[in-house]
Amino acid sequence: MSDDPPIDADALARAEAALAALSKDYLSWAEADLTALRRALADRDWDGLHRIAHNTKGQAATFGYPLLSVLAGRLCALILTHGQPEPDQWRQAQALVDGIGQVLDSRLTGDGGEAGQQLLAELS
Repeated sequence: MSDDPPIDADALARAEAALAALSKDYLSWAEADLTALRRALADRDWDGLHRIAHNTKGQAATFGYPLLSVLAGRLCALILTHGQPEPDQWRQAQALVDGIGQVLDSRLTGDGGEAGQQLLAELS
């Protein structure tokens, strides 16, 4: 027997409705984050790049874009692995940000299907 309190069906319905309402705005937020990622790359702002990628990683799957979470997670891992990035790491970061752009431009929800799997393979 569980000590967890029973789930309030009304509260759950309100939470699901709130999430659905937020989902309508997600793409505009994600596109704003993409613009910020591109700006951080142009400014060579490694820490800013990590902050934005970390937020994207945490939000994207919730709103139906798990492929975006994977790419942002790879970007986070790259940044955390290289405290002082060399030109090769900047190129890798650029490729990942470009991949994030592809996911958003093509609206690749879920795992992105064949296009998403090809993108992951290209960025491995």
